[in-house]
Amino acid sequence: MKKFILACGVGAVLLSATSCGKSNAATAGDAAANDSISMLFGKVVGSQFAENFARQGEDNADKQTLLRGIQTAVNADSTQEAYLQGLSMGVRFAQQFNYFAKEMGVDVDRDLFMKEFKAAFTADSVSDTAIDQALLNSLMERAQQRAEERKLEELNNAPEAVAGRKAGEAYIDSVKKADTTVKTTASGLSYKVISEGEGDAITDNDQVAVIYKGTLTDGTVFDDSKGESRNFRPNQVVPGFGEGLKMMKKGAKYVLYIPGDLAYGVKGQPYAKIGPNQTLVFEVEVADVNPAKK
Repeated sequence: MKKFILACGVGAVLLSATSCGKSNAATAGDAAANDSISMLFGKVVGSQFAENFARQGEDNADKQTLLRGIQTAVNADSTQEAYLQGLSMGVRFAQQFNYFAKEMGVDVDRDLFMKEFKAAFTADSVSDTAIDQALLNSLMERAQQRAEERKLEELNNAPEAVAGRKAGEAYIDSVKKADTTVKTTASGLSYKVISEGEGDAITDNDQVAVIYKGTLTDGTVFDDSKGESRNFRPNQVVPGFGEGLKMMKKGAKYVLYIPGDLAYGVKGQPYAKIGPNQTLVFEVEVADVNPAKK
């Protein structure tokens, strides 16, 4: 319905543009002009609504429902203004409730909401809601967190994510069987040391100049610095890459085998054509290290 509101706003601009001149006493000509304005205004705005309705793919039943609401509002007199404002506010509340249900799994009890709303709105004095607001914010944050956890679990259990995780595990197992110099950390990151490098170990906030190439397990290249160094900190990249950097020193060369949960996880990285839970392989060389200021 947002687009319909915008269309109505366009109509309002058209109407305001016709009301900028001085008001004169009504004549027969004015009456005829008023009729023409009324007809054209209805036709223009109605066409705008129809265009937006068609763009959204709404059906005719929704169109008739919308028309009944508009008809009620435009025919109301000034004594009904507060009632119509209440309807408008109620629509916004309902939209919020629907959002809570869809995005956060919070099913707002309409009766409970209205009971408390009425009591607060009609009270003799306005109470301090700072504590209630803080509690509400806390509860909503928890609900949002639970919703995100449920969504993440659903993504993790999706067939493509499960397949990506199993394929990655099988690939790393095969690499380690073929090359016993490949090691694995407690987090699950596997790596092969080509050369150790020298100097102090890299920390999270050090600025590191890195030459690298990233591939999928089938050899498809998704990122390549092409022999040029790029600067970033270990805490600015995916967890597995950052962990690998912190094991390295200036001049070091490693191959990192990063499982999906230490890379882009269940969401993948569509623009780079990295699927859910896909394992990544990076050839990494630390060209230089600019230590963080202490």
